[in-house]
Amino acid sequence: MDDDILLADLRRIVGRLDPVPADLLFSLSVTGFDIEVCWLVPQPPAAALAGVRGDEATTRATFESASLTIMVEWTPGAKGTVRLDGWLAPPSPCRIELRTVDGPQTMDTDEGGRFAAQRVTRGEVQIRVHPTTDQAADGARTVVTPSFVV
Repeated sequence: MDDDILLADLRRIVGRLDPVPADLLFSLSVTGFDIEVCWLVPQPPAAALAGVRGDEATTRATFESASLTIMVEWTPGAKGTVRLDGWLAPPSPCRIELRTVDGPQTMDTDEGGRFAAQRVTRGEVQIRVHPTTDQAADGARTVVTPSFVV
């Protein structure tokens, strides 16, 4: 049997027996093997953070991969936008690409691994951390988060 036919049959059967949930909040598309994919780190329930100072309108997420942790938080802005602040651990100079509903936004991290986008339209966002040329020569790969909703 041809592999393409076998895979199409398997895809059809799995789609019927275990379909993708309609309310899935994020999706991931991998287009190459030169990237490292992060996973979302579960957050404690809000009640567990009751004594922590902070703006209740701020939302946080942490993503981890084998080589990098990406922490982000976003706060409401004007006219359906948010301010998105992020930090890389370990800190390193990188090019950040935010893939947003309005198209990509790019920025560089500072020496502490921090980055910020002043106006990001609410909707799905994906973060891509691109290594410098020197880092890539040493084997560093682009690190990608799953899409998430801000």
